[in-house]
Amino acid sequence: MKTGFALAMVAGLTAALPSPNYGTIELDNVTLSQFEPSDLQPRAKGPWNGPVMDISFPDPTLFIDGNVWWAYATSSDGNGHIPLAVSNDGNKWTWAKMDAMPDVGPWIDSGDRGIWAPSVFKNDNGKYVMYFSGKRAGARRCAGTAVADYPQGPFKVTSKPLICDDAGGGVIDPVQFYDGKNRWILWKVDGNALGGKTTCTGSPHTGEYKPTPIRIQRVSGDGLTLQGNPKTILNHSGDADDGVVEGPAMWKRKPGSYVLFFSTHCYSSDKYDIQYAWGTAPDADFQHRKTLATSGPNQPIYGPGHMDIASDGTTIAFHGRDKPGNPKDTKRRMYIGKIKFPTGDYTEGIKVINY
Repeated sequence: MKTGFALAMVAGLTAALPSPNYGTIELDNVTLSQFEPSDLQPRAKGPWNGPVMDISFPDPTLFIDGNVWWAYATSSDGNGHIPLAVSNDGNKWTWAKMDAMPDVGPWIDSGDRGIWAPSVFKNDNGKYVMYFSGKRAGARRCAGTAVADYPQGPFKVTSKPLICDDAGGGVIDPVQFYDGKNRWILWKVDGNALGGKTTCTGSPHTGEYKPTPIRIQRVSGDGLTLQGNPKTILNHSGDADDGVVEGPAMWKRKPGSYVLFFSTHCYSSDKYDIQYAWGTAPDADFQHRKTLATSGPNQPIYGPGHMDIASDGTTIAFHGRDKPGNPKDTKRRMYIGKIKFPTGDYTEGIKVINY
């Protein structure tokens, strides 16, 4: 990507302010992004495009608004509470050097203002809504909401969090989903924050894994009010997941066929991965788990995870590291991939090309 063009596009956008049949998944091969000589060098060819920017961009989420693609990330490396990137095709990306949430609002702990795992959508009133996870003062993380007039923000945090669960360990990784009729919010109950058998905790270890369920609940058309009751749609499988499932994203393949994407193991581990499971409704029990992406030396990429799928139903984004073992000189950068949902039974499994 030519730097001049990318910066011009960002400048133009900134100036515009105040403007049960299951199918398999097959990964399409894509071309690696091009970097300027001073930037990160292209990796070996494979199914992943990236890293698409030489910055830390963990827990990426995608939002398409007209002909413009936006990506949002967890707070990292002093790049703002919500780092922001922009693209005109979903493949070549430019860091916008803007904070989509310059003010974290009234309920975020002043001692921990890091905002995690944003998810953005346009609601029924034409406003842009962001779900995110933030630490409540004197308590654990909650899912919050913020609203903006433009996809690049500034997103203004509402006065109270939307979902809290201190007894369960807190709420992280909230993400929106629209099934064509109802809006939903999914999230992870952060049980491993309480300790347990998992390696992924800063709390005392015990002999049993704590639950880390993925839950879902309907919301109003504006996305700001909960409706009905929450339901658990997936939980970890003990040792096989190191007691962790997190980073949900959902896609409706067709009526009666839904896919839940998620990650397992600790985010800092090379065992961190992307998996998926099938369900017959957004709030069904999701089963028939398969793996979409794991660590590997070929491109290379380590700890791929926290995937999101764009509204085109084809483009996915996730973060990964370029070195094993999570050394200090590596970052969780953003990668792009292409997936498709062919007809067929879920038992065919996933086909990954050149990975």
